[in-house]
Amino acid sequence: MATVLQDLADGGIELRDAGTLLKAAPGRSVVVAHVVPELRTQALDVIAETTERAREAGLATDGVAVSERASHEDEWRDVWKQFFRATRVGRSFIVRPSWDPGAITTGDRVIDLDPGRAFGTGGHATTRLVIRLAEELGRDALAPDAAPAVRRFLDLGCGSGILSIAAALLWPAATGLAVDVDPEATACAQENLERNQITTVTVATGDLSVAGPATFEVVLANIQADVLLPLAPALHARVARGGHAILSGLLSRDVPAILEAYTAAGFALRQREDDDEWSGLTLRRA
Repeated sequence: MATVLQDLADGGIELRDAGTLLKAAPGRSVVVAHVVPELRTQALDVIAETTERAREAGLATDGVAVSERASHEDEWRDVWKQFFRATRVGRSFIVRPSWDPGAITTGDRVIDLDPGRAFGTGGHATTRLVIRLAEELGRDALAPDAAPAVRRFLDLGCGSGILSIAAALLWPAATGLAVDVDPEATACAQENLERNQITTVTVATGDLSVAGPATFEVVLANIQADVLLPLAPALHARVARGGHAILSGLLSRDVPAILEAYTAAGFALRQREDDDEWSGLTLRRA
């Protein structure tokens, strides 16, 4: 439904469930569409049609309810300010919006990030997992079996660019590539990189192919399992020998299938982290 409504929504589509900052009731999801009044009828028709198709497909639709109210076009941006505050992520990162500077201590790595048009504020478990795993990888740099020094990293499905910023702060001598198929996301990522004065990361719109034949010591991919599964061989080709892929966006139930596919492609599990129903994996290329 959200995908169909997107064409009508001038202010964007917001999805709420148990894992978002603005939570829905347990076991339920909420789709909030900001539609100009002139398109109200079309939006209601889309909802009715989508619900009927779901019912015909055998899905339970008895609990579907529609409510509406008038709101200012900027209201969704202001709502975020009630919930998005300076937040500590991992061991050393603090993600903060412009309206909350937070309490910064010596050694903190600061990411300045305002909610925008793309996923990734550090508030979701999947983002936190990638940052924690990347930190652990950085801490292992002096270990006897340490991976090669990080010269290049890839942020695949970069969204807001938060992971690119984190990687640039963890590996300041490295250069990065932030890629997303959504031009709105790459525009948002570019804005956030500039906001954080990160000049070592290049942003590109497209899929994995825009990386060309380059290899990276670290690949960050916070993408859902159904997208990651077929990417296993291609991602293996993009990871330098001895390098790592950090995967998240995975429900814990998806981990066995992901491990099977990525082990077959030539990866070995180095570390797994869980956060509620979500999981993150650090995989090493042999």
